[in-house]
Amino acid sequence: METGENNNGNEGCIIYKSWCSQFRNASNPWMARYVYGLIFLVANLLAWAARDYGRGALTEMERLKGCNGGKDCLGAEGVLRVSLGCFIFYIILFLSTTGTSKLNQVRNTWHSGWWSVKIVLWAVMTVIPFFLPSGFIQIYGEVAHFGAGVFLLIQLISIISFITWLNDCCASEKYAARCEPAGENCIRKSDSATKTDWLSIISFVVAILAIVIATFSTGIDSKCFQFRKDDTPAEDDVPYGYGFFHFVFATGAMYFAMLLVGWNSHHSMRKWTIDVGWTSTWVRIVNEWLAVCVYLWMLVAPMIWKSRHAAST
Repeated sequence: METGENNNGNEGCIIYKSWCSQFRNASNPWMARYVYGLIFLVANLLAWAARDYGRGALTEMERLKGCNGGKDCLGAEGVLRVSLGCFIFYIILFLSTTGTSKLNQVRNTWHSGWWSVKIVLWAVMTVIPFFLPSGFIQIYGEVAHFGAGVFLLIQLISIISFITWLNDCCASEKYAARCEPAGENCIRKSDSATKTDWLSIISFVVAILAIVIATFSTGIDSKCFQFRKDDTPAEDDVPYGYGFFHFVFATGAMYFAMLLVGWNSHHSMRKWTIDVGWTSTWVRIVNEWLAVCVYLWMLVAPMIWKSRHAAST
């Protein structure tokens, strides 16, 4: 009886060690993208919590030198600090995985496994920005404007058809001008202008999930940015560009930070709101104009290339 119990115990230890080994060294790039998406979601939720509910952590933040008694680690600066940590994390992964082409390469193992190490790395990168001076964070906030613009451009090129479909399904008078500040002409009749209601909360949650899903789907769509299409991929080729995947998430962290601060680090945002303000309004307008240009180019470009190819032959 004791022998059976010992054998069961040994088998349990073997299974546990095997599971830990697989978790650390697993090489499944398709599953890896879900973990990265989850990390991205948690990081953005932390940024939102720092903006709307950071006051509860004021006492603890008073001990951090870079926070100026806690004042510079809350609100918009809190968002930027969390965003900076997320950005650095994905930039490190971008630099360490870009150029990976085969599944048997060491960088593929790093991209698809070693989760315990990468989770610790992400946690450290999230904490470090809270020790940095406010001036450095403001510089990052300015740079994030350009990074967010790059993300918007990548997203437009990658999922223009999805955006069109989503707009047709979800467009309504209630949602038409949600970016415009409360109380202005186009949104004056909205019941969310003076208080936070369930519509605002639902819209906020849907917006977060939509951004995470868009970032996730865009990250594995690197082939649409290749000017020269390769032949049929080999069995040992990586299924998507790892470097591009992490670059999209890095710029996505900047984009999400801009949404939470209304594209202005000095702009105060009401709880459960996202992408609200005049700057956000004009960014949305310009983005729609750009979307039209990209869509027209996607329609015209194939005909231009086809005519040029016919002329050259």
